[in-house]
Amino acid sequence: MVTKINKAAVALAGILLLVCGCRKHEEVFFDTPFVRLEDVNGASSLSVDRNLDNLLTEIRIVVSASKNYFTEPIVVEYEIIPGDGLKEGSDFKVQASTMSPQTFSPGTYSLPVRVIWYKTDNFDPDKDNTLTFRLTRTSLPEMLLGCPGKDAIKKEFIFTKL
Repeated sequence: MVTKINKAAVALAGILLLVCGCRKHEEVFFDTPFVRLEDVNGASSLSVDRNLDNLLTEIRIVVSASKNYFTEPIVVEYEIIPGDGLKEGSDFKVQASTMSPQTFSPGTYSLPVRVIWYKTDNFDPDKDNTLTFRLTRTSLPEMLLGCPGKDAIKKEFIFTKL
């Protein structure tokens, strides 16, 4: 008798799970447009060996926007902030075709920024040898700079020459 009650209870529980599990769930889509900086592995920083010459590195500007927002080109601007230990032209150079501003045509979601690093004999490890790329503006007013959230991660990308 107890076995029949247990089987009935299990069957009833199964039916309840099926009925409850069959309810239609509304999908919630995150539709806030944003732009971020990252390397090909998704990182937001990279170390560069000071002894390598003509080293080409690449980061990406990635636009995340649905077709609701991406109906015409989006212009993204960034600034480059070298530390006091780096000089443009002797320590590094940003490839001209990848300089700010970058224009994204509808359907293009990622564009490169290429940096060429040069070996320098007067490298001072006590100085600030970072090169920071920081997103500053887009032509789409509602587009967030960096990933959504209070920390706006990936708004910056930092190279460190070691």
